[in-house]
Amino acid sequence: MLTIMLTLFCGVSMMSQEWEFFMDTYADSPYYRKFTDAIELHDGSIVVNSPFVLPIEDHSGLPHPGLVKLSADGDELVRSNYFRPAYCSISYNQILVNEDGELFALMTYSPDHERLSDNYFKNFDNPPANAILGLYKLDDKLNIIESYEHFIPIDTTERMVGYDPILDKMPNLNHGCLYLFTSFVDNSGDIVGSFFKCPTFHSPYQTENDTLFFFKMNFEGEILNMKGVECLGGNGDFYRHRGHSMLETDSLYILYQVLGHNYDFSFRPSGEALYFDKNLNFIDRKAINQPGYTMPHSSSLDYISVVRSKNNTVYLTSIARSVNNPGQTRHDNTRLYEINDNLDNSTELLPIINYITRGIDESVDLQPLNNGIVLKEDNTLIYVQNWNLGDYNNNDSWVVIEHLDENFETISELYYTSDEDGKYTEVNSIILTKEEDLLLVGNGDDIDGDKSWNFVTKFPASAFEIDNIEEAHAHNLHLAVAYPNPGGDVLNIRTGLRDAVLTVYDLQGRKIHEEEITDDVTSVDASGWQSGTYVWKLGVRSVELGVKEVETGKWVK
Repeated sequence: MLTIMLTLFCGVSMMSQEWEFFMDTYADSPYYRKFTDAIELHDGSIVVNSPFVLPIEDHSGLPHPGLVKLSADGDELVRSNYFRPAYCSISYNQILVNEDGELFALMTYSPDHERLSDNYFKNFDNPPANAILGLYKLDDKLNIIESYEHFIPIDTTERMVGYDPILDKMPNLNHGCLYLFTSFVDNSGDIVGSFFKCPTFHSPYQTENDTLFFFKMNFEGEILNMKGVECLGGNGDFYRHRGHSMLETDSLYILYQVLGHNYDFSFRPSGEALYFDKNLNFIDRKAINQPGYTMPHSSSLDYISVVRSKNNTVYLTSIARSVNNPGQTRHDNTRLYEINDNLDNSTELLPIINYITRGIDESVDLQPLNNGIVLKEDNTLIYVQNWNLGDYNNNDSWVVIEHLDENFETISELYYTSDEDGKYTEVNSIILTKEEDLLLVGNGDDIDGDKSWNFVTKFPASAFEIDNIEEAHAHNLHLAVAYPNPGGDVLNIRTGLRDAVLTVYDLQGRKIHEEEITDDVTSVDASGWQSGTYVWKLGVRSVELGVKEVETGKWVK
């Protein structure tokens, strides 16, 4: 793990282009927006995918497409909503740029079955029978200047009211829909994407399986090719928000997915890789299993993100369950794999070259929300894990940002929260800019539920170089995190530091605890402490300077 050298106390070089952008959710009323992904344009500006929902009582919260554009310095330039009468989007739109730097949005619209929605199609004289797969060219103000739409027949059968009282309020989740899954611009400059076409399900009217469609489209909106892979059951909702799970090799496209409904292996895998040639013909599938589990069917790959390494392997992140208790319903850790996904492998199971696990096994209190990776030019990785303590919206949460070498050894480990008053931080996407700065895109809420925000945070590449911790602090990055906060009889300190000392003081400055740091998490027995606020400090040892403080924080019992 990580040992800090005392060279870190050198001067700091602040760079003006690093910033944090926050959008107050309640101030944005009547829309409730969620930042899900972003893309950097050629001029350095950032376009953020920001689907929104309307404030309808008991509404299921189905999104409509939206975008926000930020300057290279993090100032909002414009926002735009793409509401369409009689439709909702179900899945999140995606943003693409062609080789000329022109901006496009890829969107799907499904007929709105939501009875509580003012978009409900029975309010219209001619309710739609088709879903829409659309590519929309946008100007620098995010206005649609060209539209290319493909109308796809979809099952709009009204589900029997009363079949399921809970789902009666959310018919869009049970009717025929298009779920936009993933898309990217391939080496030939065309768009390669996929969507689920779902029938009505959980109803007496379900008569067919889901189908996962792959398509290739040019930036004039022409569909060059489209092929389908049938699934045995289920629905695309499990896949709809994952935009970083497909990549390209010299001769193939490969989709990495969660435990599939359509596997035909000799065992039940954790996940699978689907191989297609450049004409989208299905070639083969290979199984992926997470090592260490005695119950593979309970260790499915969830929330997958992938990136191609410079060694022609794939780096894959996934949220995982406890190895010792895989049948529990909560995830306990995240994993990062390097996988040999060569199609010529003779076995149906892809070899795992290396992997690391992050988390606390068998914990019911600490669970990951999301994770992701980006690859730098030097073949090192930025591995981001988003951790949530306790139940949603009544918790602490933080983001762990690890800089790893190609052997998954930690170069640096830092922690981020999106607002000092916030308790719940959820990172939905990470992006590496052309200058190798890091963008975190997500949302947050405070513990009292009276504050909600979206954020985009830009960190300079130099903030993750562990010899300049002052710069990391200047960008709200920290070497350790204390949790739960407020807490009870146990104070936990999570850090990547070694050769370090933890010291805890009361507000009168009296030292009440001191301990060497030896593990990722140090748990301190606070049962004998009085209720109140305490100050914790971390220091690194030096023969010349003794213990030098590098991190401090407050903890409330």
